[in-house]
Amino acid sequence: MKTTRTKFLSIIAIALVASFTLSSCEEDDNDPTPAPINDVVELAQSNSNLSTLVAAVVAADLATTLKGDGPFTVFAPTNEAFAKLDDGVLETLLANPTVLADLLKYHVVSGKVMSTSLSNTNVSTLLMGKTISVSVSGGVMLNGTAMVTTADLEATNGVVHIINEVLIPEGFELPKENIVTIASQTPSLSILVEALSMFPNLVEALSGDGSYTVFAPTNEAFAALLGVVGQEQLSDIPESVIERILKYHVIAGASLMSTDLSNGQMASTLLGENDKVTVQIEGQSVKINGANVTAANIEASNGVVHVVDAVLVPELELSIVNTIVQPAYFSKDFTVLTQAVVTAGLLETLINPDANLTLFAPNNAAFEAAGITSLAGLTANDLAPILKYHVLGAKVYGNGLPVTGSAVSTLNGDFYLSINSSGAFINGLTQVTKATLAGEALDYGNGVVHLINRTLLPASKTIVQIAVEASQASEGAEFGQLVAALTAVENDESTDNLISILSGNGPFTVFAPTDAAFQALYQLAGVADFNALVSAVGIGTVEAVLKYHVLGSRVFSSDLPNLESGSIQSLGGTFTLNLETLKITDSDSALGLGTADASIVKTDLMGTNGVIHVINQVILP
Repeated sequence: MKTTRTKFLSIIAIALVASFTLSSCEEDDNDPTPAPINDVVELAQSNSNLSTLVAAVVAADLATTLKGDGPFTVFAPTNEAFAKLDDGVLETLLANPTVLADLLKYHVVSGKVMSTSLSNTNVSTLLMGKTISVSVSGGVMLNGTAMVTTADLEATNGVVHIINEVLIPEGFELPKENIVTIASQTPSLSILVEALSMFPNLVEALSGDGSYTVFAPTNEAFAALLGVVGQEQLSDIPESVIERILKYHVIAGASLMSTDLSNGQMASTLLGENDKVTVQIEGQSVKINGANVTAANIEASNGVVHVVDAVLVPELELSIVNTIVQPAYFSKDFTVLTQAVVTAGLLETLINPDANLTLFAPNNAAFEAAGITSLAGLTANDLAPILKYHVLGAKVYGNGLPVTGSAVSTLNGDFYLSINSSGAFINGLTQVTKATLAGEALDYGNGVVHLINRTLLPASKTIVQIAVEASQASEGAEFGQLVAALTAVENDESTDNLISILSGNGPFTVFAPTDAAFQALYQLAGVADFNALVSAVGIGTVEAVLKYHVLGSRVFSSDLPNLESGSIQSLGGTFTLNLETLKITDSDSALGLGTADASIVKTDLMGTNGVIHVINQVILP
């Protein structure tokens, strides 16, 4: 790394050298040595081993000074001397010109002092109040460690002596970077920096004034967290969760060095007054919430950083790990479900470690598929019944799901399972996209999670109430004629009370013709409206037609593939159902109107006592 840095600085180096002043010297007319033609800056520029020094002089804005009359004596560190500095030191100096200028001035003595004129003494430098200790025993040595490797390189305005170490004045301190900059300059904290970048306000706080203590998890720590919560990368986790975790690593208002920590100490974090971290100290080992501090006391301009080998997890998130809430809480794809669980007040129920539950978990797209595009305005009373309908009170693995047609008891009533060649379906429309088997990844400490592609909505109305409500809708009303027909039959003493029957326990399946289907029937019969139809064929015939649309069992669309195409028995006789085309074919009508084949255009309107499928023609017995 240092070699690369040196090469880089060699490329950017331009013509200037360190801050030194030398006394001018008069030329001896009898001296055969050619008179120098370069000033100290040009001399350094011409020496490839001094390119780092040249770059430093440029950064410190000392070129003009060192090209002055002087004279200067310059102790010039080589590229290798600069490369010996600790990682990051040179970069920090180059980024702070004033501090760099002070360091370079410490390498410059006023006057031209040849090596033969040096003695065991202290010499003052251009850095006010700072001296260099010179020893000439066995060569010229500065401050006890830096050797002059090449002496007496004369310049027009002084002399340069090349040395093998950078001279550091007593008490010299590098400027401290802020917490965010320190993290950005540390490769092992790159994921932490990535996480911080999601929150400009947090970056601004940790970059500005103030006093903070930050426990910084390494990349390996974040990778371990992703494994625990079942995500592949940080961007898979909701930003709100990431922000909570990050704030839990920050203590505001104090720069706590390791010597300020004590065993059992608890400190509130930026997450909240009650969200505290706990210190454990055993001998030389310091832990925060069980995470080892692997690098302590990294001082910053606005606090201190301690590197830790595990991500600190707040109490809330810790309580969710290894529960059936975990896959939703830590995934961006399930933020609606998480919000709904919290709003409904069901979080404690679902994270109870002693529970044995099965959750059928809808993702965000599943809520949209069920027509729930926003939770705005929905209360706990609205959401709790829906969510409880997704939860079983026992662990049920994918290979333990009941057979087709079975009623499955949830915390809020029953749903109905269909298993066909395409997979497992609930209430006809909702498919189980991931059924967890025993021991698989979605098997958690307090239950099992199966994934579904459409949010389940528990039925609250009978099939008659569904039809009546649909007939009264301000837009898209489609069962007005059907409800009128049912009402007419109900009110006639000579017929069965169909509304009462279809409001009972059932279960029933109704193939419900739309208003447009009835209009087609009227045209086929050559009548104007329903009353005219009754006058033409009689109320008993209307009753027979309606019963022809009702099955005495609950059949969802997902059950149809398990049936055999052919005769289907209804309350009013048999009709033929083609499973491939979802078309109902009737025979010659008893009304003498011929046939009117119907297609199923909408499926699985679920009621408390059955299910409705919408058809586009009235089928005739």
